[in-house]
Amino acid sequence: MNTTDPQNTSPSATPMQPVYLVQGNNKQSVDDEIDLLKPHIIFLEQKNYSKAIEIDKSNTFIRNQLIGVYIEQDSLEKAFELLEEMPTKQKETENYYQVKGGLYEYKGLKEKAITNYKKALELTDKPKVKDEMGLSNLVNYAMLETLVGKNEQAVNRINKSLGLDWLTESNKEYLETFRNEFEFYKGNGSFEFEPKRDILIKTTNIDSLKLVLKNNHINISGSNSTNGNDTVEVYVSEKYRNGIERLNIKTHPNSRSYVKHH
Repeated sequence: MNTTDPQNTSPSATPMQPVYLVQGNNKQSVDDEIDLLKPHIIFLEQKNYSKAIEIDKSNTFIRNQLIGVYIEQDSLEKAFELLEEMPTKQKETENYYQVKGGLYEYKGLKEKAITNYKKALELTDKPKVKDEMGLSNLVNYAMLETLVGKNEQAVNRINKSLGLDWLTESNKEYLETFRNEFEFYKGNGSFEFEPKRDILIKTTNIDSLKLVLKNNHINISGSNSTNGNDTVEVYVSEKYRNGIERLNIKTHPNSRSYVKHH
């Protein structure tokens, strides 16, 4: 759950992505080879971040990255231990409580997660957006509001900022993407912000469909062209189903659920 890059509009985008050199003549083979490489890459990341945190125990970025590695390895106890090793002063920050809330989500302890998100929200200053650098703070604050059940406030906050006259089109798309996620939030925690391919829509006019979905605050999780014709398959998360139904857009039962991991 990263909100740090206003140029990247995916709710789950991470600031650093490994580059893979793989062989294969289609996307599926590339995905398969990446899956084979993933455990090795995660092991190397754990090794490197573990060394780094020993050198600089106060480095929040390194600690968060290593916690993320432990999550990938399903080592939640190690993740909790590493979080609790944070210097005392850093334990009274929004970062500590937000990460702790996320770890409780992974353990399925929703109420404990919300309690920690509430504490994080209390410790976070209301964002004052003066330039592009402030957009990620705005989104993070609105995300915390959403996670504690104040998504209407979060949506209003972002809508107000969308009126800033200096925003670029990329800035607007970044804010709109998160605004849509918060507007349709179903109370399932930060996992909801991962783009999922739950609903399949087929269209021969992709530009028109994109415009309709955009105007109705519905995010697209992904799309691909089908071989041999002009039909494009568009995927949308389940949370937007009511919005899709209100628009009378036909969906297809052969859709498959797919979570895009980074």
